[in-house]
Amino acid sequence: MRKSFFLVSLVTVSLISCSQNYDSNTTTTLLTTSNELSDEIEAPYVTTNNFDEWVLQSDKPVLVDFTAEWCVPCKLVDPIIDSLTSEFEGRASIFKLDIDISPEIYADYGVNGIPHILFFNHGIEEERISSPQDRAVYVDYLEAMIEGESAKSVTYQLLDQDEFRRHFILSRDLEVIKAAMNVKPLLLKTNFENGLTPLSLILNFPSVRQNDLIDLALSQEPKITVQDLVALGRCDEFREAALADPEAVDRPDPDGNTPIITALMRAHRLAEKNCVRTVLEAGPTLDQQSEGARSLNRAVILMDDDTILQEFLDRGWDPTLKDETGKNALHWAATYGYESKIRTLLEFGMDPMVENSDGETAGGTISRFISRREQIIESERANLDKDTLNEMEAELQRYKDLITMLENSSIEQN
Repeated sequence: MRKSFFLVSLVTVSLISCSQNYDSNTTTTLLTTSNELSDEIEAPYVTTNNFDEWVLQSDKPVLVDFTAEWCVPCKLVDPIIDSLTSEFEGRASIFKLDIDISPEIYADYGVNGIPHILFFNHGIEEERISSPQDRAVYVDYLEAMIEGESAKSVTYQLLDQDEFRRHFILSRDLEVIKAAMNVKPLLLKTNFENGLTPLSLILNFPSVRQNDLIDLALSQEPKITVQDLVALGRCDEFREAALADPEAVDRPDPDGNTPIITALMRAHRLAEKNCVRTVLEAGPTLDQQSEGARSLNRAVILMDDDTILQEFLDRGWDPTLKDETGKNALHWAATYGYESKIRTLLEFGMDPMVENSDGETAGGTISRFISRREQIIESERANLDKDTLNEMEAELQRYKDLITMLENSSIEQN
């Protein structure tokens, strides 16, 4: 059970991380759809106890929606999945699975992030898709499986759609992508509708398989942009390009990512070869970096380098600016629980009582995490060994200390 507890803890900590690969336009469309479907019959929940009987032994196609109460994008997807229940009654089975209640299934199937939809037929998983999708996508899969077609064939058809191709490249395992390239040889060659290359897309989305994906994309001999040089760790080439074209330092790619954001997002993978300081030395405009798919606020905090954070502050970066998610740098530091960054930002003078777009302060974000963690600890207490329990409670105390730090700073500022 210790393994399950760590799994639940990891997923619960990653509230912000559950499915980042969808843009604001997709979110708006799905939110409208979700609101319109809010009165639909709710899909039943399957659990570890009945998963074999309800899913694996079913004689009909089965859709399982891996979700959780705390997952924000799941709130967009769940109503859409609920709406499929009555439409496919008698033809397919529609279930939801709460990963906090049934972490064993989540682990057994190697699901990476939520929301995640798995399609089963005669006890075999045929396909999976992650991140919020349009309702028609789920319908296409189910209708095809009912007609006897494979779910994989639906995937290959959907790869002709720009947004789905993005999702597929960023979310699927390397071998799955290679197999798809046998059917869709231009998968990693054709630019997206806004002109972004598949390579540039991959470079801006860190993941455990990112380096392998980069190698695969490079094997297709793509055009290398000035911004790609930063992401590939070719810092000297970027410096030369910036000298020849100074505007390149601030020029965003078609998705809105600037060189400094790309450098920060790749810094962890590149380690000492990262180009963050090279881009900083080129003089980017740091007060115009709060738009696009990746905000400067989040990128600076995620780098988890106190020296770089201080250098940004010294160069005039304003951490109080909010990005498209409504968060400033302190909100992001609280989200990830980075004590030293919270301390630095408070010393800089940031107001801990400023709310994000959800009406939540940095302390409120941490308090919500503490509440979730306390619930998990209590529910799993009987199954945890002493060392694990002590370790989790010590971490819980660390977050409570962060709350105290924020409260004290608020009192001092007032």
